[in-house]
Amino acid sequence: MEKPGFDNNSHPPRIYSGKIRIRDFRLGGILPLVLLGSLFYLIFYTSCANIGSPSGGVKDSIPPVVLKTLPILRGTNYKGSDVRFTFDEYILPDGISEKLVVSPPMKKKPIIKMKGKTLIIEFPQDLRKESTYSLDFKDAVVDNNEKNPIKNFRFSFSTGATFDSLRVSGYVKNALNQEPVDKALVMLHRSKEYTAFIDSIPEYIGTTNKEGFFMIDNVAPGEYRLYALTDADNSLTYNVKSELIAFADSILVPSAKFVAKNDTVVRGKDTLVVTGHVDYLPNTQYLMMFEEERFDQYLNASVRKQANRCDFFFAESLSDSFHIRLLKPKPIRDWSFIESNLKKDSIFVWLTDTIISKSDSLKFELKYEVLDSLKQLKVKRDTVELVYTAPKMPKIKRKKGEVPELPSINLVTNINQSAHDIYQRIKIEAMEPTSSFDLEKIRLYSVIDSLKTNIPIVVEKDSNSVRKFFIEHHWQPNSNYIFHIDSAAARNIYGHPNKKIDLKFRTQKEDYYGKIYLTITGLSGPALVQLLGNDKDEKVLQKIQILSDGKIEFPYLKPDKYKIRLIFDQNKNGKWDTGFLAGNLQPEKVVYYPKIIKVRSNFEYKENWKIDYEANYKKDLIDEELEKEKARKKAQEKRDAANKGL
Repeated sequence: MEKPGFDNNSHPPRIYSGKIRIRDFRLGGILPLVLLGSLFYLIFYTSCANIGSPSGGVKDSIPPVVLKTLPILRGTNYKGSDVRFTFDEYILPDGISEKLVVSPPMKKKPIIKMKGKTLIIEFPQDLRKESTYSLDFKDAVVDNNEKNPIKNFRFSFSTGATFDSLRVSGYVKNALNQEPVDKALVMLHRSKEYTAFIDSIPEYIGTTNKEGFFMIDNVAPGEYRLYALTDADNSLTYNVKSELIAFADSILVPSAKFVAKNDTVVRGKDTLVVTGHVDYLPNTQYLMMFEEERFDQYLNASVRKQANRCDFFFAESLSDSFHIRLLKPKPIRDWSFIESNLKKDSIFVWLTDTIISKSDSLKFELKYEVLDSLKQLKVKRDTVELVYTAPKMPKIKRKKGEVPELPSINLVTNINQSAHDIYQRIKIEAMEPTSSFDLEKIRLYSVIDSLKTNIPIVVEKDSNSVRKFFIEHHWQPNSNYIFHIDSAAARNIYGHPNKKIDLKFRTQKEDYYGKIYLTITGLSGPALVQLLGNDKDEKVLQKIQILSDGKIEFPYLKPDKYKIRLIFDQNKNGKWDTGFLAGNLQPEKVVYYPKIIKVRSNFEYKENWKIDYEANYKKDLIDEELEKEKARKKAQEKRDAANKGL
């Protein structure tokens, strides 16, 4: 028997198969039993829901029960302007507005009202004619006392004579990290042009749950395009650069077919039972969500956090056409040193003229290229004014005759003095741009039994920063070194010299590290294998590009847990490539090694990985250490329970 207000097709993924019974019987013996059973069900179910929990009694765990709806469930030819649900108890309407999804969608959200125990969903615009509407409440309807939710609460009706009952369902995942996407908006468009996704409201919508699952019910026959979107501006269209999107490759044609099963039972001459299920097509859809690379250049922000530096942040990488001009105060000589970050979407302007850096207010003109409405590059000009207020500094009392310390700069390194990683190069970084750096005044020594030996080194400049330098060296494990930089080896753009550096350090022991050997089979083309940190960010620690099956090694790994990801790198560019909607181009496929590997010191891990990618791939990585701990706790709980029983 069907509960009023519930759509029996609304349950999680198991909905695809359910028994349908077709009975052919003589009314004399069976009908009284059916009526009696129905009456018993109604009395028992509704009475249980109506009984409150007395103080100190059993906690109420029964969700509200729908007693009456207007229109009736799956009713047709409805001409009203609202939908009403009467429950057996008072409910809380607070979360309904946020979670309710009405399909076909409306430009304005429905108005939620309560009248006693009746929930009223008032539509702000006329309903479409000859259309089947679906209301998906998810778990938003809860009782007033214990907040017990009605799970998977769906309701549907039709404004015409036909009730549409087709369905499209599936999952939405992040294309790169393969995590399910919660609260993504999923859409069906009749238009076959991708531009409808950008400028038109869809015919049907649904949303994903925490597992990334979505289901769009009560779809009319026809051909559709399927999209997903993180709808940042609630416009039901893809029009914000930062929105993530996904799309199905091909046109979908929903259909349904009842498949009968030869499971016939005959009891005398009274009952004939036929079981079966409904097959819904298309099959489960898997959408990979990504962010497009779109050139939409503009100045995003500008700040002046210190007197001698101004920072400008842009939406996209800048071309060589970028220029900056100081309008106020007017410069009389060279006044700036400009550097950028690696992506070249952030510009840092160092003020080399101290007269200018002491000015409270600076006014600039920026010039850079943008795309116009015809997708042609043109120069854009921005005028920016930045103000800096120096913080109040405490007065320093100097002793009589004391000479103030001359300004100098600090050079910092990444050297770990107690255990420097033997795979890590030395990085030297100046806190401000340097005007000169005598690299001959940088020296490295090995120390054996207090004997210093000079080591020939090559100091390389960072190609992306004028403030960074690197020294590559094949470190001996568990060995002593001295790193030295003379004072005044470097000077910043204001002429201030660096302080001397003398660092004694020891390299890490070789048996501190572990290794992972990975044998990969089943590849059909080039791939990129990444070693990742075992955290939410999944920082790429090492990467290896391969062209076919084979054995790879990740050496010198700190004791820790790691994930491994494989990218199907079709264009062999050594990175993951996102998708492109207009070109019907999906993002590059990604799969994870099924285990989280815990690396221990002085241990080699040999793993075999057969690549067998499927669209329904689920990122469910096994952490063997956690699984063993769970098993241990479960066994202990059983022992504790057994002891209590004794």
